[in-house]
Amino acid sequence: MKSSTSFSATEPKVDANTNAAASGRGYRNITAMEWRSLSLAGLGWTFESYDSFLLSLLLPTLALQFGLSKAQLGVFTSITAAGQIVGGILFGYVSDRLGRVRTALLCIGIYSLFSGLLAFAPNDHWFASFRFFGALGMGGTWTAGAALIAETWHASRRGKGGALMQMGLPIGAILAITISGIVSAANGGLAGNGWRLLFLIGALPFFILFFVARKTPESPIWLEHKRVKSQPADLNAKGSEKLNVRGLLTAFTFIFFLQYLYWGVFTWTPTFLIVVKHLDFVHSLKFVFSLQFGAITGFLLFSAWVDRLGRRPMFMAYLLVGACAVGVYIASANPLVLMVAIFLTGFSVNGIFAGSGPFLAEIIGNTASRGFLMGLAYNGGRLGGFIAPLIIGALASTSGGFVLGLSTTIVAFVAAAIVVYFAPETRGKALS
Repeated sequence: MKSSTSFSATEPKVDANTNAAASGRGYRNITAMEWRSLSLAGLGWTFESYDSFLLSLLLPTLALQFGLSKAQLGVFTSITAAGQIVGGILFGYVSDRLGRVRTALLCIGIYSLFSGLLAFAPNDHWFASFRFFGALGMGGTWTAGAALIAETWHASRRGKGGALMQMGLPIGAILAITISGIVSAANGGLAGNGWRLLFLIGALPFFILFFVARKTPESPIWLEHKRVKSQPADLNAKGSEKLNVRGLLTAFTFIFFLQYLYWGVFTWTPTFLIVVKHLDFVHSLKFVFSLQFGAITGFLLFSAWVDRLGRRPMFMAYLLVGACAVGVYIASANPLVLMVAIFLTGFSVNGIFAGSGPFLAEIIGNTASRGFLMGLAYNGGRLGGFIAPLIIGALASTSGGFVLGLSTTIVAFVAAAIVVYFAPETRGKALS
C-alpha cells in the first residue's frame, strides 16, 4: 500500500516465489496473496453466516416475543433472502467499479450495523426493516468475496479456495449455536434481553475485519480491467467480451435450486425437531451441531477432490447423498438414525456450496462485469431461498403439512442434478 488510508488499491507484488507456486493443488503451494484474500472473504462470510443462522435458532423465541405464527415467522427469513438478492446484485455491480476488497468491507459494515440495530427493535415491523437492510450487506459480502477468491487463486486450486471460503457457512452457524448457548445459560433463556444481546454481538465483525481488509491485496484481474478501461477506445478491447447467456442461465438455475434446499432445510430444522420429532430445544441443538459438523466435513472433502475430479462429478455425488439423507431425516423417528441422516444432510446440502463461487466465475467466463454477473446469478438464485420458507411455513400448520413442506426439497435435489448433467465441466479454466 502506498498510504495508510488506501485499501489495497495498488498492484499486488508478484515475486519469484509466487511464480514458482503458480500451479499445484497442495496447501504448500498456496501463496500469501491467496491466503489474505481467503482471510477477508472467508471471515466476512463466517460472520454473515452467524447472523443468518442466528435467526433460524431464534424463530421460536421471536414467535413468543412478537406473538407471531409460523407463516409470519417465515416472512423474516424471506425478507432476509430478498435483501440478499438485491444486495448481492447491487454490490456485484459496485465491486466491478470500486474493487473487490473495498466492496467486501463496505458490505460487512452494512450487515454489522443493522445486526446491531436488531437488538433495539421494538416490534416485528422494525425487526423486519432492519433485517432487510442488513441483508443487503450480506448478499454483497458473498459476491465481492467470491469474485476476489476466483480472481486471486490459481486455476489449479481455485476450487479449493472457493471451498475454504464457503466453510465459513457452517463455522458461522456453530458460532451462533455456541454463543446462543452461552447467552442462554447466563440469562436463564433467550427471552427478554437474551436474543437482543446475540444480535448486538453481530455488530462486531466490521471492527475485526477492518484491519484484515487493510492487509488484503486487490484482485490483479480487477486491477488489469481497470487499467485497460482507462485506455483509449481503440486499445480498450479487453473487457468487451460477449455475454455468455447460457452460462449465466445455468448458473442462476443451479443456485436457485441449491438455495431452495438450503433455506428449506436449515431454516426450519430446529422448529421441525421440536414440533414433529418432539425433541426439546436443548436436545435438538445436538442434532443441529451434527448438521454443521457434517457441513464442515463436506466442505473439507469437496476442497480436497474438486480440483482433481472436476465440478460436475462432485456436484452429482453431493446431490445424491443429500436427497437420500433428507428423505431419511424426514421419515425416521429413531434418534441414532436421525443423527446420521442430519450429519449427511449438512455434509451434502451445505457442502455442495463449496463449489458455487468458482463454478459461477468459470461458467460465466471472462468479462469485466464478472462481479455483477456472479451477483446476478448467485443472488438472483436466492429467489429459491425466498420461496422455500414461505412454502414450508404455510404448510407447517400440522405435523403432516410440515413433513410435506420439507419433502418439496427432494424435488429440488432432482432439478439441480438435471442442471448439472447438462452443464459443461469447468475445472482448470483460466480467468482473465
